[in-house]
Amino acid sequence: MNIADLRRENLRKLLEDRFEGKKSALAHAIEREPSYISRCLSDKSHRKKIGEDFARHIERSLNLPSGWMDQDQDKSSAVVSEHPAFKESNVAPPPKMEGYVPVLSWIQAGAWTDMSNVDFISDEMVPKPPGSSDNTFGLRVRGQSMAPKYEPGLIIYVDPEVPAYDGDDVVAILTEDNEATFKQLVEEPGGRRLLKARNPSWPDPWVPINGNCEIIGVVIGFLWMRAPRTS
Repeated sequence: MNIADLRRENLRKLLEDRFEGKKSALAHAIEREPSYISRCLSDKSHRKKIGEDFARHIERSLNLPSGWMDQDQDKSSAVVSEHPAFKESNVAPPPKMEGYVPVLSWIQAGAWTDMSNVDFISDEMVPKPPGSSDNTFGLRVRGQSMAPKYEPGLIIYVDPEVPAYDGDDVVAILTEDNEATFKQLVEEPGGRRLLKARNPSWPDPWVPINGNCEIIGVVIGFLWMRAPRTS
């Protein structure tokens, strides 16, 4: 296919794809008469040849890349559609919603002894994480002891039915004062267990577990929301 035929086919493609076959609409967009478009698209020997200047004029008028009229658009479209980038997405399908869970206060969490003893009434509800138990609840992080992984204001999801293992982030109750705390569980050789603040600059980051605390749940995820900004 020579350049003249290629430009004519591309003009025909523009007419069909962008102007629904309406020559008057295409003619208006490129500042020509409909009869001029008909002559350019004619299959007869007296058809109007689309020269270099007119091809560039069409591209400028329709906001097309320079040289678009000189390329085989059917072949270019096929190459683009077959490129992996157009078949793959960097966004996974959303998980199925499974209801909501309450965001408890730290006072409510500190009153924990078992599920029946916790008041799950809350003014704040958040989406329930997929696969979590019905007893899962949220807590809003306070303080800097678990920064930078968990910043203040972040909502963590706590599942009481998930077993706690070495390296898990957990919520525990210090039984001496019924205070809930959020730390990383560390298990040392020999079976000794400790709670650790993740913040490397935190003073006294270690809390030994020697009967003075009870792990009430494992952190299985978190919810981050952009803080509103004022101009």
